[in-house]
Amino acid sequence: MTPDRILRLQEKFAHILGPLSKAYARLMRLRAQFYLSGKWASWRPPAACISVGNISWGGTGKTPVVSWLLDWARGEGIDATVLTRGYGGRPPHLPYEVQLLSPPREAGDEPLLLKRTHPQARILVDPKRVRAGKTAGRNRTDLFILDDGYQHLRIQRDLNLCLLSPRDLDEEWNRVIPAGSWREDVSALKRADAFLVNTMFDSDDGCIETVARIKLTHLGKPIFFFRVTARGVANALTGEVMDTLDGTRFVLVTAIANPDKVCQTCKGDLGEKPVRHLVYPDHHPFSVSDWQAIVASAERNACTHIVCTPKDAVKLAPFADERLWTPQLTTTFSAAGSQAFRAWLDERVHILPRKPHAPEETSNE
Repeated sequence: MTPDRILRLQEKFAHILGPLSKAYARLMRLRAQFYLSGKWASWRPPAACISVGNISWGGTGKTPVVSWLLDWARGEGIDATVLTRGYGGRPPHLPYEVQLLSPPREAGDEPLLLKRTHPQARILVDPKRVRAGKTAGRNRTDLFILDDGYQHLRIQRDLNLCLLSPRDLDEEWNRVIPAGSWREDVSALKRADAFLVNTMFDSDDGCIETVARIKLTHLGKPIFFFRVTARGVANALTGEVMDTLDGTRFVLVTAIANPDKVCQTCKGDLGEKPVRHLVYPDHHPFSVSDWQAIVASAERNACTHIVCTPKDAVKLAPFADERLWTPQLTTTFSAAGSQAFRAWLDERVHILPRKPHAPEETSNE
């Protein structure tokens, strides 16, 4: 079901969902207060910790930002460990350290993609991220990156990065589950150390940047803007690269939270829209039969290429052929005022003291 379809249903049943949304928001505020006041136990990692998370569910670009942070850490000589829940994976044991040849069904699509694009990093999958963090802390780790961590308050962090999409700043603003997509209400934004706004396909007039400053400036935290762009496509099997899809007939396959975003990327960055767009549920575990159905769709529509996202490619490639291509993505930040995101990050992380190991807790959540 697309985000637009979900929004229409939420608007239709607003009279029922509204009271439930307010009750849920109150529970989430109370939960946060218990953690931040120390009434509920939380764990302090033995090294600096950066949390990358959303106020809403899905579609803001967490994985590209985590990937950017891993590139930054490598350039700074920092040994980084990612703690992730690993949606879509079924590890044989926990914590599960992702390897280059880990099966997608075990590691999950996003953790495996991060490991293959950043072999030097340690990627640990475990729904109980405190347990994974303690495991990682037994070895040298200079930096913990907490993936999808904004609501995961059992782990203390030194920097709290809150990612926002254009929808978060517009029609979804302060619309809490189940009446909207926000996991907490607007009061939770006060916990952020910085806001990272994915401008996606904002026009040149900078509308999203203007709206972001109107909605967020009063919180007194820096606002940075970024966009994930495609610079050509690469063959998932051979590595061959094409600069554009212009004039190419292709089927687009997506199993992500915001499939429309990929369709826009194909048209805006790669010069062509798909002949057919096959939308699967987020983190869908692709099978041989799925690939056969995709190929059949491509042949019915006289398409010579099949395009999917990088995280879907790690699941499709084992049984795909040379028709499978994936966009080559890059994440670019623009400056907020006089300071760039990288300069702000350098300044904040390098002054953070190394933390001593905290006492063990009775809970491993």
